[in-house]
Amino acid sequence: MKRLLSAFVLVAICVTAFAQVTVTSSNYYGTGNTVRDTYVVANDLTDSVATTSIVNNPFVLDNSLRSLFEAYNMIDTAFYDEPRTEGEFTDETFSVADDNGMRMHIKVTDEKAVCLGISGALAQMGLNDDMELEFDEPMDVIEFPAALNSEKNSTAHGSYLKHISEMQNTFNAIQGGSMIYGFVTAEYDSVSIDMQVTYNSTFDEAGTLTLSGDMMQQGVYEYLRENRQYTYITNMYLHRIGGEFLNINECTLTNQMFAGIFGSETINLGEALATMMGISFPISSTTTTLNYWTANDNYPILEMITNANASGVKKLAVRYGENEVCVESQIISANIYPNPTSDFLNIEMEEMGEATLRIYSVNGSLVKEDVLSGSHNSINVNALGNGNYFYTISCGDKEISGKFAKN
Repeated sequence: MKRLLSAFVLVAICVTAFAQVTVTSSNYYGTGNTVRDTYVVANDLTDSVATTSIVNNPFVLDNSLRSLFEAYNMIDTAFYDEPRTEGEFTDETFSVADDNGMRMHIKVTDEKAVCLGISGALAQMGLNDDMELEFDEPMDVIEFPAALNSEKNSTAHGSYLKHISEMQNTFNAIQGGSMIYGFVTAEYDSVSIDMQVTYNSTFDEAGTLTLSGDMMQQGVYEYLRENRQYTYITNMYLHRIGGEFLNINECTLTNQMFAGIFGSETINLGEALATMMGISFPISSTTTTLNYWTANDNYPILEMITNANASGVKKLAVRYGENEVCVESQIISANIYPNPTSDFLNIEMEEMGEATLRIYSVNGSLVKEDVLSGSHNSINVNALGNGNYFYTISCGDKEISGKFAKN
């Protein structure tokens, strides 16, 4: 009985601890928020880094993580746009772009967050301009409050219609394309991009996350993990003059002139696009991201972009700062020069008492540490080997980072 009671108490403690991390409307991306990426480690190789080599128990991210990746960058980027005041998506709370430049337009209420539609470049599909694809019905993204084991599955559909002339430059760029375009416009007058998006989100894990090394958000955090996946299926349709829309793979053209170029008087437009431009419809893609939400923050402090089945990590970002006010409170005003340098780094900074300068190699090893005082400091880096280095300057709860080259 005592063992049973102890087990019950242990379970209750764990549930209570992790239940404190929930996602609500008030901490789900406020209007106009700026979220900064402190460190981004990106794998530029075909194969992603195995998840098991990054995620351990307890979950610890430190400088040694960088050695697993091909590239390491530091960026300072605003992710979330102010809502629109005209055109499509005026009901949005914010919009956010992914790495491919596709932007999702999100509306947040006290009850849930929904995606109103997608906008982005259509050059990869052979069209000249950007699209604004509004869903027939908003796609549910998350219901509040989100806690461990909560999930959301939804599907949305939208179409984007343009005149066939939007494809003229694409046809002109390929051999025989101008001729084909002339025959296409004789039979078809419009092109439609049709997209179906399936969304799956599960808050599937809770635990403790430790950020160490030279991460700006050093410390231990309770986290709630969201396993988020988008699947896009995109089709192209052409509208036959005086007729109906046909899937691009059902559209054919017949002319004797094609025989000398394609070996047949009849060509299939879908096959022609695939052969000449490398565009094959339907286009299908899946994006999976693991978001590690922490208590009292309105963004995931850590994001992992994985391969399709989440077995490997392609990109990882550690974030800080929920808005401009929060970010400014962490920034030290400093001017570091010259860059590149051969012997000394000059550091001009505001008067703030003693600060600590740490210099790291590209693989994350601490190679030099100095105490800074006053408004001007000159640091001798002559002993460092030639190459690129990263630095942090910290003073109390304030910290900045950057990079320089030694030659």
